[in-house]
Parts: sequence; structure tokens; C-alpha cells
Amino acid sequence: MLIAIVLLYFASMGVLGFALKKRNKTASDFLIAGRKLGIVLTTATLAGVQIGAGIVLGSAETGAQSGLWPGTWYGLGCGFGLILAGLLVASKLRSVDGFVPLDFFARRYGESRWVRLWAWACNIPSLLGIFVAQVMAAAYVLSIFGFPYHYALVLVGCVILMYCILGGMWAIASSSLIQVAILFVGIPVATLMTLLSVRAPGLIEKIVSQPFIPPGMGSKFVFLILPFLLSISISYDAYLRYQSAASGRVARWGCVGAGLIVIFITLCTALIGAAGRLIFPKLPAAFVLPHVIQARMHPVMAGIVVAALLGAAMSSGTGVLISLAGCCSRDFYNMVLHPNQELDDLKHAKTVARIVIVLTLLAGLLIAFRASNILFTIIILNYPYMGSMLVPLLGGVLWRGATPQGARAAMVVGGAIGVAAFVAGIPGRFQGFMNYNLGLLIAWLASTLVFVIVSLITAKRVQEI
Repeated sequence: MLIAIVLLYFASMGVLGFALKKRNKTASDFLIAGRKLGIVLTTATLAGVQIGAGIVLGSAETGAQSGLWPGTWYGLGCGFGLILAGLLVASKLRSVDGFVPLDFFARRYGESRWVRLWAWACNIPSLLGIFVAQVMAAAYVLSIFGFPYHYALVLVGCVILMYCILGGMWAIASSSLIQVAILFVGIPVATLMTLLSVRAPGLIEKIVSQPFIPPGMGSKFVFLILPFLLSISISYDAYLRYQSAASGRVARWGCVGAGLIVIFITLCTALIGAAGRLIFPKLPAAFVLPHVIQARMHPVMAGIVVAALLGAAMSSGTGVLISLAGCCSRDFYNMVLHPNQELDDLKHAKTVARIVIVLTLLAGLLIAFRASNILFTIIILNYPYMGSMLVPLLGGVLWRGATPQGARAAMVVGGAIGVAAFVAGIPGRFQGFMNYNLGLLIAWLASTLVFVIVSLITAKRVQEI
């Protein structure tokens, strides 16, 4: 029954992509839904791109391993990051139009081909890492229920390819609405059933009373919560969704609503992990959530929730694919190779975006055959881009005194530290030469200091002239 429901769900996603294909007449339609999404679809797609492997499966796994509150860290970073984005930048960035964060950079500091090239080059591994993690998670869930892992990877990849390459942002937003709605009902039901199964007195109080940051986990807290608390505001996937919104107001409140949904789902899944570990103490941490769903829910409801879990990971994956398509078609194909033309006027812009999706999918599947840690894969590959670009972009929105010289100096310093932390975090000769858990924090502090100092100096020189 469960497998039949999942396969039916996969088929419906393919049909959805095909049905929405006719809406994609231009590159703008394909990448940002023609800037026509209302508040419901905007909220759903902003929530859907975050409620993926890290939030649903990662929170439950970490909750089972380390307790309730560590299980919430990553999701709280994403949820509050969305809320901050809504309150501080979403409406302002929507008013700039464009397609990608570097369009705002160009408007604020002036167009620079080398900045576009850098952002394009370092953003590819960043987004690719997130995509790989989502595909891994979806395949992992299928493998728990009997699918061979490698076959599951290929199946998930084919479904993602079908509805992403056909339907673009319209299909992604529509599927996100379905997935988020199911999770919003199914995950709380699974949480309630898990808590009702914990019969020993005092165990729930013991779970909740754990310190929010257990001893010895301070740097892990920074590693899991900080990157997305700040970086979501100027990430490619969020920026495309600001631009997909029908107005700045829709973008703002879509972010806030999505953040609240993400926080709610995070608390539920982390609680399932922490409580489920007490019920099934011999299970590996990664198996707790799927096993709770299978063991405690009616087969039909379990099949629907598992399909939504898969859909959440796949929705995040397709969101990242469309972001990479936007990055390559706008930053490289348009602004580097054809800087004097508009994206919609380029004959092959939509074709380039679709080719990028296919190539990214193939590269992601190859990496997924070898990668193992989902949350680590998501975060560590973000270091070069986020280390270099967060302070200039976010500072450009929030501080009128920012100058082009300050922005570029901050890019160099933050990027150098971000790359160093990335190298320290991956297997190899230089692994561990610095604390990569604190890598982004160090990069942002140094980048902010340079950004402010250089901006103040260069602004003063302009005034003197």
C-alpha cells in the first residue's frame, strides 16, 4: 500500500509538470513564474524549499542522536532566517526586480563581470551540495521501505527532472503547496502518536528539560544555526522566490509565514526523533522517523506522509535546480556572455536553463552515490559563496553608507576565509587545520569589519573630492 501511494504521488508530480508547461513562454516565466505568485503559493514555495532533508530528516536524526533542542537548531536557523528576510529585505529586493542576488549587487555597487564570474563559480558547489543532500534524503527514505538505494536515487532523479524541466517555478510552487499542506497535518499527527507511545512517567519532561546548548556542543550550535539564520536573506533560492511574488508585500509576508511553518515542522520532527529514540532504542538515529511513521500510523496515512517527506526533499531539490538554472543563465550566459541584452530577449535563455538542470541532475546523482552526511553536505559547500557575498549584499540593503570599494574588499576577505574553512572541512591534506564549525562566523566578522572600514574611508574620500 505504502509503495503504491508513493508511486502514484511520483506520477502525479510528472503530470503536474506537464500540465504547467504551457505557462512557460519566456525565461522569466520558467525561472520566476512571470512574477505572478500570490501569497499562498509564495509562502508554500518559500517553506517548501527549506522543509527538505535537513529539516524533516536531519532534525529527527539529530534529535534522536543528541536530544530535542540540538535537533531544532538547523530548522530554527532556517525558520528565523526566513522571518528576518521577510522583515528586513524581501520587499526591498523584490522592488529591484532582476532574477538573482547579483542583479541587486550590480544595481547597488555597479556591474562587474569578475564579481559575476566569482559568484557564478562559487555558487555552483553551494547549490549543488544542497541538491545532492535532498536527493540523498529522498532515496534514503525509499531505501528504508525496500527500494535499493542506488535505484532509488535514479528514480528520484527522473521524477525531479520531469516536473522541474517541464513546469519550472510554476510546477515547483504548486507541488510545494501540496507537500507543505500534507506535512503540516501529517507530521503533527505522527508527533502526537509518538508522544502517546512514551508511557514511562517523567520521560517527556526529561526530553524537554535538556539544556538548549548541551555542554561541549557550542561550536556545533554555531555550525547548524548561524549559516541559514543570516544567509537565507540573500540566497539564490530565496531571491528567485522574492521575484516570483506578485509584489513586495507578498514577498515580505510570504517569508514570515513560511518561517513560522518551518519552525513548527522543525519542533515536531525533532520531538519525534528524541521521543522515538526512547521507544525504539536499538534503531539507528536516521531510521527513527520513518519507522515511527510506518509503525504508528494507518498504512494509507503513512503512505501519504512518506510521499510528502519524499516530496519535501524533492521540492527543495527542484528549488535548488531552478536556482542553479537562474545562476547560470542570468549570471553567466546573460551578464557575462551577453551583457548588453535582456534575459528574455536571448533566444536560447530558456534552453540554457533547462540544459543546466539536466547537467546538474547528472552531476548530483554521481556525487550522491559517494556522499554520506546530509546536513554536513548542505552546509560546508555553502562556505565559499556565503563567506564572500553575505556581507556586501545584506549590508547593501541595510546600510546607505556602503560603497563599491567596501563591498569588493569584504568579498575578498570573507571569500578567502570561507574557502579556507571549506578546505578545512573536507577530507584531504588540510582537513582540520582550523575549526570549520566557526568558519562562516569568522568570515562574516572579518568581512563586516573590512566592509565598514573601507566604506567609511572611501566615502570620506569622495566627499573631499
